[in-house]
Amino acid sequence: MPPFKDEHVLIIAPGSQVTLAQLGLPESFTPARFRFPTRMFPAGKKGEFEPYKIRERRREVKVASSGGDAPKEDVEMKDAEAGAQDGTEKTTDTAGTDTEKPAAEAAEQTEGALAGEQKEGSESRQETETETETVEQIYYEEDVTSDEGAVYPIHGGRIVDWPCFFAHLTHIYNTLSPPFHTPIMLIAEPVWSARDREAITQFVFEKFKTPAFCLMDSALAVCYGYGTSTATVVDVGKDKVDVTAVTDFLVNEHGRGIALEDCGGESITDRLVELLGSKGFSREMCEQLKRSNITEILPPGTPFPGASTTAHQGANPAAAASTGATNGGAPKTNVPRGPGNGTQTGTQSGTGEEDDEGVLDVAAIVSGNTSEFLAKREKEKADKAATKKGAADQGAKAVRLPNSKREKATYQFEEFVPLQPKEGTVKGSAQFIRQKRDVEVGIERFLATTPKENTGDRLSNGILEDIATQIHHTILSVPDATKRSELWDSLIVVGNGSKIKGFTQALLGTIMQKFMLSPSGTIFTSEIPSNFSTPLPTGGTNTPAPSGQPGPLYNPAAHGVNPLLVAATHANTPGPSNMNVGTPGMDPNAHHRSTGHSQTPTSVKTLRPPEYFPEWKDQANSNAPGASGGNNSAAGGGPGAPGAGTGGHGMEEAIFLGAQVAAKVVFVLDQGLSKGFMSRVEYNESGPSAIHEYTL
Repeated sequence: MPPFKDEHVLIIAPGSQVTLAQLGLPESFTPARFRFPTRMFPAGKKGEFEPYKIRERRREVKVASSGGDAPKEDVEMKDAEAGAQDGTEKTTDTAGTDTEKPAAEAAEQTEGALAGEQKEGSESRQETETETETVEQIYYEEDVTSDEGAVYPIHGGRIVDWPCFFAHLTHIYNTLSPPFHTPIMLIAEPVWSARDREAITQFVFEKFKTPAFCLMDSALAVCYGYGTSTATVVDVGKDKVDVTAVTDFLVNEHGRGIALEDCGGESITDRLVELLGSKGFSREMCEQLKRSNITEILPPGTPFPGASTTAHQGANPAAAASTGATNGGAPKTNVPRGPGNGTQTGTQSGTGEEDDEGVLDVAAIVSGNTSEFLAKREKEKADKAATKKGAADQGAKAVRLPNSKREKATYQFEEFVPLQPKEGTVKGSAQFIRQKRDVEVGIERFLATTPKENTGDRLSNGILEDIATQIHHTILSVPDATKRSELWDSLIVVGNGSKIKGFTQALLGTIMQKFMLSPSGTIFTSEIPSNFSTPLPTGGTNTPAPSGQPGPLYNPAAHGVNPLLVAATHANTPGPSNMNVGTPGMDPNAHHRSTGHSQTPTSVKTLRPPEYFPEWKDQANSNAPGASGGNNSAAGGGPGAPGAGTGGHGMEEAIFLGAQVAAKVVFVLDQGLSKGFMSRVEYNESGPSAIHEYTL
C-alpha cells in the first residue's frame, strides 16, 4: 500500500452536541478546524435529512393578468424548410395544386405576414398591460442558525438514530470534500457496542470508499494527547461522564465507568435551574450563568461568602484591638491615641505635618517674596492632596474581594428580542435584536454540583462525589495492583463539562476527603502495648515482656508500627509458595518491599498538559474559566454553521489532539505494520466484523 500523506488524513470526533473534524495534519497540531453541530433536520422525503432548517417563505408579487385570446399552437413547416435549401418554397393555391415560388418571393411574403402579426400583438398587449393582479409566491431558504425541529442522533454517547447519524457523517464528508486516497480516523465513544462499531465500519467502507479506516477509543486518544501510557481519564460530557483506566496503552474494560448519568454539564444546568427557577431565571439564563466566570466550584470544606467564618475575613483582630481599626483597616478618628484618658500625642507618623498645614512661617514671608512663598505653599498642598487621593484609590482597589469571597456577583445575560415587523416585509420572516443586561446572582452560583432535591428513585450525593466514587471503583478494578498508585497520580480530567472554574480542584479535594490515606505517622502507631521499659525507680518491668522470637507479623524496621496495618497496606508483597498458614507474604526472613498502596491512595495528582504544542497551550491559557459547554465534544459550540473552531477551546478537547498524534503515527509513520488501521483489502476479505482486531 502506498504511504498516506499528511494533508489527506481525515479525522472525525463525534459528540452529543458538536462534532470535531479536520482534513489534513498540520506541522504543529492545532485545535479542530471545523465544528459541526451534531444534528440534522428532516427533509421533504421520509428517511432523508438536511443539514440546515429549510423554511417556507411567502411573498406577494404583482403580475400581469392573462388577457386576450389563447396562445396559438406551433405549426411545423418542414416543407418550407426543405424548399429553402433548394432556393424554392412550395405553396398551395386555392385550387389545391402545389406550385413552386422562388425563395426571395416567399421570404417577402413571410416578412409581411410577420409584420401584420406583430402589429396585432402590440395592439392586444396595450389592452392587457393595464390589467395586473397580485399573486402569492412561495420560495424556500436555509436557516443556518435555527435548531427548531432538529434531530440529535447521539444522546449520552449512544447512537439513538442511525439514519440521522449516517446522514451527519455524509454531510461532514461532502463539506470537507477529501480526495479519493484519504484514510479516515473516527473517535469511538466507550458506550458503543461491538455491533455499533461494525455498522459504522461497514458504512464508511461502502459509502466513502476509503482505502483505510481506524476506530480509536476516546480514552486512549487522551493518553496520546498527553503523551502518557498510563492514566485515569475522566471525560465530563453533556449528559454523561466516562471514567477509564489505561495502563500501558491498554484500556481496562473491567470496572470501567461508562456513561454515568446525571453527572455531566446538563446536570449542572438542571441544578442551577432548581436553585434559581423560583427567582425568575429561565433555563437559558442558567446555561449562560454556568458558562460565565462568576460560577465557581469551591473545594470541600470552604465556607460560602456571608457565613460567620468569612463575614469578618478582611479584619485583623490584633490590629483592631491595638489601634481601634475597623474591618476596613482604617483607624477610628474618635479614639484617643496615647497614654491616659482623653490624651492626644500627635499623629502616628510623628512628623506633625498635618497639624502645621494652617500655620504660616512669618520669617519666610518677611525675608522673601510673599507671592512666591504662598504659591509654593499652595502647590505643596495640592500635591499632598493628590497623593492622598491616589492612596485612597489604591486602598479601595485592594479591598475588592475575589469572586469566591463575594456574596453577590453579576454577569451579562445575552438574549435575542424580536422586533415588530414592518410593512412590506416577507411573511414568516422575524427579525431579532441582540440585547445584554446585567443579572445579579447570590451564593447559588457556588452550588452547581451539590445534590439535587428531586432525584426520584436514584440516590445521589452530588456530582463530584459520584464521580469520585466511580474513579475509586475503576482504579481498584485494575488487575495489576502495582499500577494503581500510578493511576492515582495520573488523573486527567477532560470534556467541556469540566471547564467550570474550580471543577478539577474540587474533584481532587473530594477524592482526598473520601478515599485518601493520611500520610501522618499517627495512623501507623500500634495499639499494642509498648516494649519500652517503665522508669527504673518505680521498679516496673517490661509491659509486656519482649517475646524474643520474631513472629510472622514482626518487622524489625518498624518501631512501634502496627504490623496488622503493615500487612494490610502491603498485601501485594510476594511471599514463599510453601506458606499455607498465616498471612501470605509475611516471611520472617523476607524483607518487605513496598509496591504502593493498592487499596487506598496516599496521593492524588493530575497530569500536566504537554507544553510542546503552542497552539493548544495558548488556547488553554487564554480560555475563559467558566466557558462551560456540555459534551466531550460538546455543548459549548452551540448551534450554527460549521466554522473555524480554534477560539476558546483548550485541553478539555485533548481527545482531538490525541487523534492527530495517533493518526500521524498510524497512517504516516507506521503505515499499517502494527495493524493500527483496517485496509480496504482486509475489509473485502474479512468483512466489518474484523474491525475489532484493528481497533485502538
